[in-house]
Formats: sequence, structure tokens, C-alpha cells
Amino acid sequence: MPEVDKKEASILHRAIAEWQHQSLISEDQARQLNGTVKVRTTDWQTIALYIFIAAISCALMAFGSLVLDEKWIEILRKKFSLTDGVIAFLFAAVTVALCYHGWRKKRHELGFSFNRELFWLLPVLSTGVTVVYLGKSMDYLNGNYGAFWLLATIIYGVLALALQSRFLWVAMLLSLIPAYVKLTYYITGDAPYFLGMNLPCRMAVLGALLLLAGTLVRNTRVYAPIKDITRSGGWLLFLLSGWLISIFGNTATWAEWQQLRQVHLLFWVFAFTAQCVLTFIWGLQRKDPMIRDMGIIFFLLNLYTRYFEYLWDRTNKGLFFAILALSFWGLGRLIERRFGKNKGG
Repeated sequence: MPEVDKKEASILHRAIAEWQHQSLISEDQARQLNGTVKVRTTDWQTIALYIFIAAISCALMAFGSLVLDEKWIEILRKKFSLTDGVIAFLFAAVTVALCYHGWRKKRHELGFSFNRELFWLLPVLSTGVTVVYLGKSMDYLNGNYGAFWLLATIIYGVLALALQSRFLWVAMLLSLIPAYVKLTYYITGDAPYFLGMNLPCRMAVLGALLLLAGTLVRNTRVYAPIKDITRSGGWLLFLLSGWLISIFGNTATWAEWQQLRQVHLLFWVFAFTAQCVLTFIWGLQRKDPMIRDMGIIFFLLNLYTRYFEYLWDRTNKGLFFAILALSFWGLGRLIERRFGKNKGG
């Protein structure tokens, strides 16, 4: 299929989704058809992406300087005798107004737009302020910060599904992590273990749950990019947690980890290596470049980590990297030959 622009690609994707909804094509056929749609990327689109990334960075810094230090909010509080609850209500009203404006704008614009996605940063930030001041008004339920992180997660998730926003869904996933961590610590009274698991092990469980959620919503009518973001986020968190576990094992404190001999962590190292290899094989079998590439990246990270842990002070650096380069060259050649034959070339 020739390359098309974003508006044409959006029309094609919607047509494929409608065919799948009417059972004219299967899910696998829909995925294959979506994969054949190639969006024409021009230089101005790349430049626009970098500009929007810079805009997000500046907006976050502005938010940090204007809101997190609370100086201007405290000035307004003293001048108008506002309570924390009133401030939370005002920012909640701002969030509703921003979401309504974004929803109306989305109705009249088809296709994906960096500009429209960037707009959702505003309700993300205003929702954050709302939850913070709501927590202050309730004394964070005696220190249960996780409950308010969870509240923010739910709000972001509902808004993302209702408004079909990638940005809001990413915000939901990012706030889910501290919500999960804070709640587990609150339940255990800040104990280092939760159900016998340290923090990296708990994060691995969360990653597995995200993968399960991504699988369950796969055949639903949920906004397609949300499915992909959930699946990608789940794999990333699952592999990143495995890497941390291979370093720290199931130790919960720095002192405990320093006293632990490296040989006692070999089981976790082998488990993470197997995790990377199986992820890579799974990506190849499913013809999923994202999973395949994550398996390779974390396998490389695993090798470098093991080298710095066990061999940095014992081997010649040049020899090590030469062997590593030859190994990956051989692996790449083997894969190329095998799959080249399968393709008839």
C-alpha cells in the first residue's frame, strides 16, 4: 500500500474497525490491514513533534514553579479566605471546563493531532492540583497518600476512555504506579515486604496485571491506542522489574542487600535471562516488533549489568567488548539466515 497522510490513514483505520465490528473481517485480518497502512512522515511533522515535546517540558516546569511551591495559591487563599476544599472544587471546575472544550474540539477535527493531544496536559495538571488539595482538606486520610493517587488514576482513566486520549491514558498508567506502591506500603504500615515481596517484586506483579488487562481488552471496542499503550506499558514495567529483581533479589533494605553475596542472586539472574529470551522468542513468533525489541534491549542490559557486577575488575575491557560484539554479530547472522530462508530469500 502506498504511503498516505494522517487524515487518509484515520479514515482507513476507522473503516477497518467498522468492518471488524460488523464481523466482515477477523481480528487478525484487521491487525494485518492496519499494519499495511503506512503514514507519510514529513520533515515538518518531525519538527512539530520536537516542538510539542519542548512545549510539554516547559509546561511541566511552569507547573512546578507556579503550583508546587504553592506561593500564588497561598496568596489567593489569604486574599479570598479560601479553604483547601474550595481550592480543590475550583480546580475541579477548571478540569471539567477544559475537558468539555477538548471534547468539542475533538468532534470537529478528525485524525490524530499532536496539538490536540498536548491540550490534554492541562486537565492532567488541573486534576493533579484538585486531588492534592482534596487530600489536604481531608488530611490525606491519616497519611493514606495512595488512596488519592488511586483517585487520580481513576479520574485519568475515565477521562481517557470518554475522550479517547492517548495522553490521559499515559497519565493514568503513570499515576497507577505510585498509587500501587503507596497503598502497599500503607497496608503494611511502611514495612519493607508486602505479602513476602519487596518493591521490585511487587512492581513485577503490577506489570503482569497490566499485561493481563491488555489481553482482556484486546477483543473489546475500547479505543485501539489505549490497548497498545497498556500492552506496551505492561511489558516495559514487567521487564524493568525483572531487571531490578536480578540486581536486588527479594531484599528489602540497602543494608540487607550489601550483606548478601552475589552468588545468592544467581537464581534471579538466570530467571531474568530466561525472561528476556522468552520475550524475544514470543515477539518473533507473534511477529510483534515491540515485544521482540524489548526482549533484545533488556537482554543487552542484562549482559552489561552482569559484566559490571562480576567481571569489571577481573577481565580486560577490550577483550570483553570484542567477545560481546562477535557474539551479537553471530546471533544476528543466525537469525538473518533462518528467517531469510523462511521468507524464501
